[in-house]
Amino acid sequence: MKNRLSEQTDSRIASADPTVSIVLPVFNRNHLVQRAIDSVFAQTCREWELLIIDDGSTDGLHERILPLVMQNQAVRYFKHANRKLSASRNIGIQAALGEFITFIDSDDEYHPDHLARRIDYMRAHLEVDVVYGGVELIGPPHTHYVDDAFNPGHKIHLSECTIGATFFGRRSAFLVTGGFKIMAYSAESEYLPRLQHSFRVERVGFPTYRYHTGLPDSICAQRLQKSGSSGELKSR
Repeated sequence: MKNRLSEQTDSRIASADPTVSIVLPVFNRNHLVQRAIDSVFAQTCREWELLIIDDGSTDGLHERILPLVMQNQAVRYFKHANRKLSASRNIGIQAALGEFITFIDSDDEYHPDHLARRIDYMRAHLEVDVVYGGVELIGPPHTHYVDDAFNPGHKIHLSECTIGATFFGRRSAFLVTGGFKIMAYSAESEYLPRLQHSFRVERVGFPTYRYHTGLPDSICAQRLQKSGSSGELKSR
């Protein structure tokens, strides 16, 4: 399987202290993950490392990723037995070398200025430790409603939600708070108050994270099938 990015010679040199560590957890998303990877390579900010955390994929994902790793020193690849999203994010947090840590889900993508906008904000607001938010929703409007983690059986609009992949903060904040709790759904809803207890956290409004909804193999679609309820679900 050819990997378009792996065929390019990249001028980026990996270092012990990249500005941003991007954690990309993925499980059996060989058919989708290239979009997320491409959006990282398209960033106007170049001082990043990409940590791809393979959560036990069995769909040949490694055939796509390994050539990319071999030709790009800023990309690192980790694979473990299936331990779900929170564990994969936490492995990335522990392995990160950057001043800042952020995330991208395997079915989503960044606008080209996603990292740069957040770095500029953090540099201009030294009192802030973590930011989140700033989402462009991609998908039919009816798929923009999800299960409310605080009120089971009810749905809320994604604009009211905490979307974990948008967290962007100083590495120390994620390390001190211990990362995401292992939960079946909406670990970010539990994590945000813990972050706020010890650190300054702000929500930003510039919509540079492109969040795709309505995908049949998403975590929330699987939750939907188990619950038998109607509507598309994704993590809050």
